Amino acid sequence: MTLIPADELKKTYEVSAKFYYSEVNGERFLMRREAKIVRIGHEQEEIDAVVVMINPGSCKPTGAVTSSSAKEAILMAAKPDQTQYQLMNLMERKAWNVLVIVNLSDICEGNMSNFRNIERKFQEASLPHSIFQDENMRDCHALLSSAKHVIFAWGESTTAKRLSEQFGLFKNGRATIDYGHMKAWVHSERGFPRHPRPALTESRIIWLDTMETLL
Repeated sequence: MTLIPADELKKTYEVSAKFYYSEVNGERFLMRREAKIVRIGHEQEEIDAVVVMINPGSCKPTGAVTSSSAKEAILMAAKPDQTQYQLMNLMERKAWNVLVIVNLSDICEGNMSNFRNIERKFQEASLPHSIFQDENMRDCHALLSSAKHVIFAWGESTTAKRLSEQFGLFKNGRATIDYGHMKAWVHSERGFPRHPRPALTESRIIWLDTMETLL
């Protein structure tokens, strides 16, 4: 099976997200609490899957962000990124209509070195930046328990490993939190949940094939 091109997927799915700004010692950072992929024209309350990754990538809001906290953030139109197109391919295979993406951190910074520096500022200021932190566990539980499937897929970075252990999600190649419907394709030697969009096209198809089987 081949990958469906982005131009075709755009005709079938639309993306929205909850963006907000968070301020740390006078610096303002763009954040994203969740992104939602929905089959266009399909009404469905139930979430087919929640996918947990490291932090928001290049998915950006199409309009002005006015919310100053995750609690205030509302869903607004967003421009899809390449990982979301990969997840749309999974949705096509599984005939899903609603998929939600959350991250180990809400901080919108794709460069991992910059991300670590920003995350350190949040830690030093004792400010939350993740739905998985204690302050947000009620919202986290409500979201994860409402989905048919939860997929861990944050990849191999040491930062993701540290955060997933810190938040009590994953350790030594195993989930340490499970709602009875959690799935992950774990690297057999290094013990991390594989990311949905590896560099090579062939590897992306293998991820889809493997995840389809696990689900």
